[in-house]
Parts: sequence; structure tokens; C-alpha cells
Amino acid sequence: MKTIEEQKLTFAFPDNWEVIKYDESHFFMNHVRKSQGSKAVDILALSDNRLFLIEIKDFRGYRIESKKSLRSNEVLNEVVQKVRDTVTGLYAAYRRQSEELAPFYHYLCTGSKYSTDVRHQRKIIAVFFLEQDTQSDAEFFLRNLEMKMKYKLKFLNINCLVHNKKTYAKKPLGWDVKG
Repeated sequence: MKTIEEQKLTFAFPDNWEVIKYDESHFFMNHVRKSQGSKAVDILALSDNRLFLIEIKDFRGYRIESKKSLRSNEVLNEVVQKVRDTVTGLYAAYRRQSEELAPFYHYLCTGSKYSTDVRHQRKIIAVFFLEQDTQSDAEFFLRNLEMKMKYKLKFLNINCLVHNKKTYAKKPLGWDVKG
């Protein structure tokens, strides 16, 4: 398994997947980040038929500080910007032929062993992984965030999911999370 630690969580992906901490990648740090405050998701993960753009926020232990930004959509707007900027960054990596991001931009932009023949059939899934201190309406709150995220990213024609460890365990996507 390929593992990536982000905040207090550990994500484990199958060995045959391509995985990178995109926000720490050479291409993002040296090119995209310098472009007008562009942002990035934490992880890119590519299986045979799905590209995941994963953003992680672990607010456990910061309930008071995080409550206002979550309720005001400040955090959601930041996640939406990170997804948009990541898609743009992958296109830039394709144009510049960045080796470290090749599997991801090939899936997104060209035909390759990672893609299907028809571009619109390629599954791209933005996952906002949000951990918080326990709250009674957590699943309702996550579904509400997911609906807003889908609306804001509709123009990209990608799937959007919002999960925490509990909801993810009910509908896993092929990788594991612990922490």
C-alpha cells in the first residue's frame, strides 16, 4: 500500500494506483503556486478508471475555531478554489510536460493506458474529507456541504463527495483512511 499522512490522518492506496501529495509536488511549488495565489488539493490519486482530487481538513480539537468558517462556507469556498486550481494546474502540467504529474494529466487531457477512449466517460471525483469533533447532525451537515460543492463545481462536470471516516466506511472508494 502507498500511504500519505495529512494532518492526523493516514490514507492508504493500492500499490497499482498513482498517488502524489499534489500541494507538495515540485510542479505545484515551482510553477502553479506562483501564479496569482493559486491553491491545490492535498492528494491526487489515480486508479485504472478514476481520478480523485482529495482535500483534507481535520478540525478535531478546534470545534470553536472551525464552526464559524464551516457555517459561513469559507472552508467550502476554499476547497472549491483548490479543486478548480488543481484542474488548471494539471492542464498546465500537460502543456509543460511535467514528468511527475504525467499519469494524472494524461488521464485528464489525453488518451493513455490510464484513460478510456471517450473523454466524457473518465471519472473525476473531488473528495472533501472533513473530520470534526462529534456532532449529532454530522451526516446531514456533510450532505449539505456536498450539495453546495456539486453546485459550485458543476461547470467542471466532475463528481463531488464529502466524507468523514464514519461516512467513508459505509461507501469506500478503493482506498483506506485511519487516524
